[in-house]
Amino acid sequence: MKFLKLVPYFVTALFLITGCQSSDNADIEVKMKSNEELKEIADTYTYEDYKRVLEEAVAEADEFEKDGKLNKWIIRTLAQEKLNYKTDLAAEQVIKLAEKSLEEDKVWKSIAEDKYGITVTEAEVDKYIKDGPDTFDLPQMRAYANVLGLSLEELNHNFDRDIYEKNVIWLKLKPDLEKKYGITDNNKQVEKYEEEVEKQL
Repeated sequence: MKFLKLVPYFVTALFLITGCQSSDNADIEVKMKSNEELKEIADTYTYEDYKRVLEEAVAEADEFEKDGKLNKWIIRTLAQEKLNYKTDLAAEQVIKLAEKSLEEDKVWKSIAEDKYGITVTEAEVDKYIKDGPDTFDLPQMRAYANVLGLSLEELNHNFDRDIYEKNVIWLKLKPDLEKKYGITDNNKQVEKYEEEVEKQL
C-alpha cells in the first residue's frame, strides 16, 4: 500500500505518514535540524530513545492541557520540536502552533469534501490502518503507544486515526489535483493543495 509522505512531525515512519505541517506555521520562525542530523536520529534512535523523548513531550503537554481537544496536537508539536527543530519553542509558541495545526487539519478536510466531493468511510480508514500501520513493528510506534498507555491497535485506530483518515482522503484527492493542476509529482500536488488551505485559514 502506498502511504502519503508529507512534511514529517518527526523523523520516523510513524510521522512521515502524517498530513501537512509547515515549519512556518502561525508565523513562528522555526529552524529545522539539518538533513544529516535528522537522518542520524532516524538511523540510530532506539525504543528507549523514542520513549524518553515522548515521555517528555506527553508530560509537558499535560501541563498545558491534559484531556482537552488540543492535547494531542500539543504532544505532536512538542515531539516535533524535540526531534526536528533546532529552535526551542516558548510555551505560547507551542500553543499557537498546536492551535494552528488543529485548524489546518479541519480546513484541509473540509476543502476536500466541500470543493472536491471527497469523503471516506470508517471502513475505508480501518482497512487502510489494518493493511498498513497495524503491520508495522517500529520502536517509535511501540514507544508512543507505551507512553500513552495504549496498545498499538488503540494508537492506530483511535489516537492517530485522524492522521490515517487524512491519508485515505489524500489518495482519493490526488487524481483531482493531477487533473486540475496538470501535476503528477506528489510533493508539488501537496504544495498546491496547501496553497488552497492557506487561502481559507
